[in-house]
Amino acid sequence: MTFGVHELPKAKVDKRHIFEWLFDHSRRGAGAWLDAYDDILRRLETDPGMFGEALENKDCEVEVKQAFFKTRRGRVYRMLFFIEGADVYVLRVRGPGQAPVSPSDM
Repeated sequence: MTFGVHELPKAKVDKRHIFEWLFDHSRRGAGAWLDAYDDILRRLETDPGMFGEALENKDCEVEVKQAFFKTRRGRVYRMLFFIEGADVYVLRVRGPGQAPVSPSDM
């Protein structure tokens, strides 16, 4: 089964901010990060259930899961999402050292 993956507005803002910060420091690094981001989106299309529960799940009405992805340099990023039927909704994207997201910030 293939899932439809939808990036919600706050996730799109997170993606843009992370990409722009990386681009200002390393164009190549920003490109590699975007490739890793796109790879995790493709994994969500095929098997989003394989990913574990996010720390933020305990305070939310929906089951929030997290997918980790990293760049070649080993920096780990988290994508927060939930599954509804045959659709996956990306809530937020978090970079290294960023605090967990509050329910009101999803």
